[in-house]
Amino acid sequence: MAAPASGNVNSITLRSQEQSHTPSDELSSTFLLNVVEGCLHRGPSEWIFLRELRVGTGFKGSAAQRMDAFALNCLLHTSMKRVCYEVKTSRADFLCELKQPLKRRIGLRYSNEFYFVTPAGLLRTSELPIECGLVEVGVFAQEQSLAQPQSGAFLHFEPNREMYCRVSVPAPWRETPGPTWQFVAGMLRNQQKAFQGRPPKPPNQQRLPFD
Repeated sequence: MAAPASGNVNSITLRSQEQSHTPSDELSSTFLLNVVEGCLHRGPSEWIFLRELRVGTGFKGSAAQRMDAFALNCLLHTSMKRVCYEVKTSRADFLCELKQPLKRRIGLRYSNEFYFVTPAGLLRTSELPIECGLVEVGVFAQEQSLAQPQSGAFLHFEPNREMYCRVSVPAPWRETPGPTWQFVAGMLRNQQKAFQGRPPKPPNQQRLPFD
């Protein structure tokens, strides 16, 4: 897979949300996942990237059986790596998630790595559960020098959107059992809807906005 365009790291700076021309309220879940897919899972021949993936095809208890995004690497030498993404656009939503750890059980069951995806600066890395990683999305300015990134951060740049995607906390690798046939059926149905241009059905349990 071709490496994501990175630009000249020494001539790029990360802007805060207050300085950015992209207000934080425009960093929707869809937008954040667009950047994650464009930066981390660009090669369609290597990666299958699924959004709003329901685990299975039945409806019993389906409110909790959903992933914001799921990426599957199709190359054998990567051990068919599976990555689950959970998007959080507010601190209130994240803190609510911490109080309900069972909500992550499906994502953890079917993935080798589990990441929270947030706007840059929303979370403190010390707040993350030990089994989770953190991907931050923000904007960059080419006319200024790069602020010193934190140790261990991996930066990827999306020049077309003037966005960056930073793996601020790498998720620990977990050996998990392979997917069930029910899960495979859910993936195929998700892809079928995408090919037909049908938007994913919203979850039965809607997320409530918090001020």
